[in-house]
Amino acid sequence: MEIIRDLSTLGQNPFPVVALGNFDGVHVGHQTILKSAIERAVAAGGSAWAITFDPLPAKILNPQHAPRLILTPQDKHELLRGFGLHGVIVLTFSRDLSMLSPDDFVREYLVNRVGARIVVVGHNVSFGHARAGNAEVMRRLGRELGFETVVIGPIERDGIAVSSTEVREMITAGDMRRAAALLGRPHFLRGTVVRGRERGRTIGFPTANIQSLTECLPPDGVYATRVATEEDLFPSITNIGMRPTFGEPERTIEAHIFDFNRDIYGSEVKLEILERIRPERKFESAQALAAQIASDLQRAKQILAA
Repeated sequence: MEIIRDLSTLGQNPFPVVALGNFDGVHVGHQTILKSAIERAVAAGGSAWAITFDPLPAKILNPQHAPRLILTPQDKHELLRGFGLHGVIVLTFSRDLSMLSPDDFVREYLVNRVGARIVVVGHNVSFGHARAGNAEVMRRLGRELGFETVVIGPIERDGIAVSSTEVREMITAGDMRRAAALLGRPHFLRGTVVRGRERGRTIGFPTANIQSLTECLPPDGVYATRVATEEDLFPSITNIGMRPTFGEPERTIEAHIFDFNRDIYGSEVKLEILERIRPERKFESAQALAAQIASDLQRAKQILAA
């Protein structure tokens, strides 16, 4: 799959079908959009493309209130690659780009530069200056400029309309099961294993201290998790928080990987977060904490087995 960041390098492609969106999370709604674009490209003997933006528009236009990203750009591209797209076109979002009217954006980028024959969007799509473009505007522009518009959704899971906003809210509430239902997979974070204070080792539960590159994290607490290294996927239990028993000054993410004795310091891993076991709390002693961790570990094993 090609990643195109400079449209001058985009060659001629047969019957381009474009899926347009931010695709943060690549949740089941996004997946429906992508699959629709791919199916139409295959039927026409064409090529399927996703067009997305980096950085997220809100990071430029309203940085103080911009949402925390569910995925790193690397993880988003990896997930998109799994759908069988011909490529992903990443448009660098800027204030200049934000000033284009919906008509000018579609004419300049989708038609003149990409040559889109079909454009697939979600029902709540917004584009162009002041987010004035929506699904109906795209339909109108398609009629005027000669491409077909396909509008997808809303897509629901358990009575909830799937959106990146809903996914973020569930993650920040610690409702990892419902987040996974909307994502179509467990939420995960990517990070590097760094050396910590090695508190866990002193009480019999050595941990991998993960420095997260992912922005959207669940609240402090203990979670049933899995750690993905380059070699395999390992069951684990993870504490996210301030380690109040030890009075630590900073938030950490510490995963205890079951029956694991490899040195992975400096490695980049993915941490799948399956379910919250309990909130983080302060214990009277390290021994009391160790006893609670042993109980948490059994609960984590039950969750992972299920």
